[in-house]
Amino acid sequence: MDELKLKKIYDNLLFVAIVLPILLCITIPILMDFTDPPFISNKLYNVVCFIAFPVMSGAVFIYLNILIFNKYRRCSTYKEHLKYSFSDTKTKLSLIFMYPLFPLLIYASLYFLFSAPIKLWAYYTQGDYWYKEYILTDVQECGTEYEDSCTRLYFKDPKTNETHDFRWYEDKSTIMNNKNDYVYIVGEASLFGYIVRNLER
Repeated sequence: MDELKLKKIYDNLLFVAIVLPILLCITIPILMDFTDPPFISNKLYNVVCFIAFPVMSGAVFIYLNILIFNKYRRCSTYKEHLKYSFSDTKTKLSLIFMYPLFPLLIYASLYFLFSAPIKLWAYYTQGDYWYKEYILTDVQECGTEYEDSCTRLYFKDPKTNETHDFRWYEDKSTIMNNKNDYVYIVGEASLFGYIVRNLER
């Protein structure tokens, strides 16, 4: 009875591990497009999303492998179940191709689960006043799926040469003529970055 319960738990965990990243990859971008917060990340955001999350993804992947291996070694029923599940050639090939992608799926889940809420939280909360001078390096059309007033702006920090981009929906005709000019970005500071509220030229 206990082995059957454990098998159901493992099967459910596997189902959630496969379906959750797919759902997040579909729903979170839709929510982000709906609100579209103009966000500039800071060092803390970059450390969390591009250093901490990859390390955590690797650690979770290794931990799950250890759990499966220990379960496989201790439980004869589970061992037979796995052997039966992977007896098919197509299943083996799919596992071989999908196995290296599991850490990426874990990372994608963490990223979509936390990065979007960070931006949305910064957008909807009142932060400290913030402004900084950037170089407007490029202005591009957003594409047919967005409003006519939308432009994608690309900025470079003249001191660090870091680049940032976001979509902007105001003063399209004026902004198009300010390429390669210095622009003051005015907004609000949050823990993980800055929300842009206005551009001053």
